[in-house]
Amino acid sequence: MRTAALSSIRALLTPPRVAPFINSRRAFATASQQVHNAPLVSIQNATFYRHHPSTPVPNPPLFSNLTFQLPSSEPVYWALISPSSTIRTTFLHILRGQLLCSPPTARSYPLLQHLHRTPDSAIQYVGFDAERRSYGGAYLSARYESLVETTDFSLRDYLRGNTNLNPSEEELRNLPDERLVKDVMERLELDQLVDRPVTQLSNGQGRRARIGKAVLKNPELLCLDAPFMGLDPAITKHMSEVLRRLAEERKPRVLMSLRPQDQVPAWITHLVYAGSDGVVQAMGKKDGVLVSLQEKYEEARRSSTSEVNPDLIELGEACRHIRQQATASTITTPKTSTPIPPAQSPKSTGEPLIEMTGVTIHYPHTTFLDTTVPSSTSPGLHWTISRSQRWALLGPNGSGKTTLLSLLTSDHPQAYSAPIRIFGRWRLPSRGEIGVSYFDIQKRIGQASPEVHALFPKTLSLRRALESAWAETPILKPKIGEGERERVERCLRWFERELRPEIDAVGGGGSGEGMEWADEVRFSALSLSAQRVVLFLRAFIKMPDLLVLDEAFSGMDDVARDNCMAFLEYGEGMEVVYGLDGKVLRESEVMKRGDVVVEGLKERQALVVVSHVKEEVPECVREWIFLPRGGKGEVRMGVWETGVSEEGAWEGVWQV
Repeated sequence: MRTAALSSIRALLTPPRVAPFINSRRAFATASQQVHNAPLVSIQNATFYRHHPSTPVPNPPLFSNLTFQLPSSEPVYWALISPSSTIRTTFLHILRGQLLCSPPTARSYPLLQHLHRTPDSAIQYVGFDAERRSYGGAYLSARYESLVETTDFSLRDYLRGNTNLNPSEEELRNLPDERLVKDVMERLELDQLVDRPVTQLSNGQGRRARIGKAVLKNPELLCLDAPFMGLDPAITKHMSEVLRRLAEERKPRVLMSLRPQDQVPAWITHLVYAGSDGVVQAMGKKDGVLVSLQEKYEEARRSSTSEVNPDLIELGEACRHIRQQATASTITTPKTSTPIPPAQSPKSTGEPLIEMTGVTIHYPHTTFLDTTVPSSTSPGLHWTISRSQRWALLGPNGSGKTTLLSLLTSDHPQAYSAPIRIFGRWRLPSRGEIGVSYFDIQKRIGQASPEVHALFPKTLSLRRALESAWAETPILKPKIGEGERERVERCLRWFERELRPEIDAVGGGGSGEGMEWADEVRFSALSLSAQRVVLFLRAFIKMPDLLVLDEAFSGMDDVARDNCMAFLEYGEGMEVVYGLDGKVLRESEVMKRGDVVVEGLKERQALVVVSHVKEEVPECVREWIFLPRGGKGEVRMGVWETGVSEEGAWEGVWQV
């Protein structure tokens, strides 16, 4: 009995066997560590195609023999730089699992396999081309109405996805938790805008809203396509800081694409540079990429002839931009030691086309263009646009540039009551004077803008898209003659390379083949760059009295932008040639044989260009007007004697 009792006591005092438990914990810790260290995306010696090899369409390889790995745990922050918008977008879609991969197993997602997630749900893509379409955009003038429509959903509803007028019970159950929405809004600094309609958000606010909606889908990776396009320097700096916080928290991880002229955020650690042909020229740590690109450029330049491939010039431009910007500690507003002082509006002897005499736009809770001009005694905006003038309309995001343009084009409802004469007449008739109708105005104005892009019919063929310049609306059949048809034909041939990237067009004048492709290719099938080219041509082709280019060159590939700017000034008379010393203009073959049909801007025309980037302002622009932040304060005006490339010209205007 005593022995049995002692045995029981020993059993109580003896520790249990813990080896199996310890082993299971070690196994769990090892597995967790493996998950933690697993790459999010792994690409090993892969080549990508848009179509199956058996498809009888042009199908060039993209990113041949690409090897790329995106870690999930290391503090590595990547950006892709390319002069081609198509290549930038393609690379991001490749990371998402789009395009055909050869061999099929060369692209994998180790981390997502552990998490039992698919790339489609775990990797979110956000592009910023024609972005107002994402809000279910309405007709242009609807943006400026003071009344809020039923479909003008608030920011909170937009982020939650609660944008159906009659949501089902299942849809309501699947909406994100309100606390999560609040957390995301605070992180993106949107919490003060919770009840504002998304259609009334500024560019910077709208981009943060789109990013927030993607973040609420709980992705592991957020791919942002050109997030700084169309933003002023101050908003760019703010957006960069917002993205830096997301990237450092890895909630989610962030990878972005950039144009060569974009400022590379200081927190980016690694770069990929890809040419317009989809070939990776350099990849790795930021400083190493800069050295590698410069070496490649110098080597290619030494071995080139007098006339070189445009890609070489673009590589040199990328080296210059990145070298200047990537080493900056932060993105800052440009400064100069010799600022351009405020000046009165430039004088012009041409006929006034637009006359604003104290314009101010009033809404129930705010006022836009609540400005003063030094040369005027009365408040409001005083601005005259005359024939032969070439204006740059500048200012920070939210300063009222788009609102001002909507008055010029009469898309703003208050254009009827504001003190503005359009083509010598008021909008409304008065005693002894008839008013000017909306359609009369549209006939004499050519416009290309993100708003037009967002609402432009995507099913039109390229030929119909250009011919719609003479129609009252894009979907109506235009009334045109042989002269207009010839202009359309010439423009399509001149920009055949930009509009048909799969062929090797000869020079600027096209391939000499038939033009059936212009009736077969739809606007929706084009890249962002090509779509912007079409809309630029549509605005320019009818030679309007007033040409308005609102961010028209934004989103274009660099080569396409250079060709459009030359076409704007010289038409078919001059063409862009790339030499060892950069881009130059030379007389075209069309000019030599005296067969020019489409000419550049005429003296009878006026031009207004809006941009936040120096490279997107044509050299013919001389006059400039700068609106104050928030649309309140003093308006500055002045003249560039020799254009925007004049030393300190651009920086001086933007100095605050």
